[in-house]
Amino acid sequence: MNKYTKSYIYLILFLLVLLFFPNHSFAQSTLDCSQCHGDENDLWLLSHHADTQNDVANELAEEWAGLPPDSVIFGQDAEDCVACHSATSITANGGMTEVQTMGYFFSTTNGFYTDSTYALHTDEWPHNACVTCHDVPADHTTSFMSTLSIFNSPTAQYDSVANASTLCGQCHGTLRYAGTDHRRMDAWLMSKHGHGGQDDVAGELAEEWAGSTPEEVIGEEDCIACHASTSVLLNGGISEADALNMFFTTESGVFTQNTVPQNTNLWPEVSCTSCHNQHNPDEISYFNSETKEYEVFTSSQELCGQCHGNLRFPDTDHLSYNIAQGTGGIGVPDLQTMPGIKCADCHMHVGDVDGTNAVMFGGHLWSTFIQEEDGSESASCTSCHTSINANTAHLIIQGWQQEFTNLDSVANVRVAAADSFLVGSNDSTKIHMLEEAQFNLAFAEGDESGGVHNHSYTTSLLNDAINKATYIITGIDDNLNPVIREFVLYQNYPNPFNPSTIIKFNLPEVSKVKIDVFNVTGERITTLLNEQEDAGLHTIQFDAANLPSGIYFYRLIAGKYQKTMKMILLR
Repeated sequence: MNKYTKSYIYLILFLLVLLFFPNHSFAQSTLDCSQCHGDENDLWLLSHHADTQNDVANELAEEWAGLPPDSVIFGQDAEDCVACHSATSITANGGMTEVQTMGYFFSTTNGFYTDSTYALHTDEWPHNACVTCHDVPADHTTSFMSTLSIFNSPTAQYDSVANASTLCGQCHGTLRYAGTDHRRMDAWLMSKHGHGGQDDVAGELAEEWAGSTPEEVIGEEDCIACHASTSVLLNGGISEADALNMFFTTESGVFTQNTVPQNTNLWPEVSCTSCHNQHNPDEISYFNSETKEYEVFTSSQELCGQCHGNLRFPDTDHLSYNIAQGTGGIGVPDLQTMPGIKCADCHMHVGDVDGTNAVMFGGHLWSTFIQEEDGSESASCTSCHTSINANTAHLIIQGWQQEFTNLDSVANVRVAAADSFLVGSNDSTKIHMLEEAQFNLAFAEGDESGGVHNHSYTTSLLNDAINKATYIITGIDDNLNPVIREFVLYQNYPNPFNPSTIIKFNLPEVSKVKIDVFNVTGERITTLLNEQEDAGLHTIQFDAANLPSGIYFYRLIAGKYQKTMKMILLR
């Protein structure tokens, strides 16, 4: 009998007791949990949950000096430290109120906290122990399993919770205290990790897996592993295929074009416990839905790469991690444009201004941009690029995405044309070249950020696909012998740039050419070119070493042709 079957039996017994003895009162267990749950206890000892008293003492000394214990609990700016830092501490010393607890466990002078306040009776302080989050009855060892609940220190009772994430949100969100500055769960609920995952999976099952069984889907594309890994813990423990069957409708055992979500109230999304082992949430962990065990990593990159890269599933098309690493393309040099920068540096950036959402969300919105309460916006980009603001960061990203969209559109057309061109062909060289072009195109699109995670590398991948597809059809390399039929001013590359960038333009005929650079106020900064040029593809470099970061414009005038484009200098 495995542990999931045992848990299921205990749950049935517990429900039967509630049914036949509804007024039964369970005395709280005083057992040493480590005797039976040693592994979990050892993990807990390594976590912040097992070391909370000094945090409270330091905060009292820094923020509450000159105030009495009751002001902390009931004052104008009350902050109920006990409720989240050690709810069961009220049971110490024969039982106390929260105010008494604050006076018993932290030093005061003449009844007031001071800047020297320190922890008292440390051997009695229970931290956030097992019974903070588990309602464990006294007869737990003989009949009754514990239930997931939060101990409510103001009422000295347990409050039931819907799931593990709701439990975490009592203290790491506004579920219990609307005015708290710990709002990770609030951010999570607004993120893609916290909503929309079930609809996404249902849409994919209906579009791509109609006629397939849950087992067949798991064998080819394990949706559960990344979209709701902890769902396999429901009902005492189920398989990944069972989880798919539980959460998405089937007809005669197979998914159809009409497949929709079901049991949405139980779907956990990418929950807190998907990335945090609840007994040591500080440890970087990934819950493996296949083994039902946590895998521990030394780097957050490895954690992100399980689902946003091919670290767990080599054939996945979610490849942001790989693109950021700048390796894996065929015939394209490796290029990591932000060495040393991890996913979490941009997507879990935490600000340094107290009271802002950038701080309170704790990175759990996973967005590079955070809307503040005053209407302003914070951007993780500005932590490294101090010369720009959030608005400029938006413009830079939009520029990257627009360039990616344009190149991706050309690449799709060219590669499709090359594919059609080779139908029935036995030219193994060109067939192999087409496969490389198709791979690099799919790899670039697998980034799913529109070229933002590694703009230079994804641009190289798309250009390689375009050049190979063009060669297949024409025998001409775009980089060497482009066919010029019209005036064209290309987007500068790279863009943004520091301190120099390349500007290319095409001339279908001999023309007098002038290229000027302007700042955002329309003031001309320099003239890059002002002379007659032959027909063909031309390249010119703009060096901005002496200019400040910002938005600039370059204008080409050639005969009757005139065009202006935007570029961004980013230091």
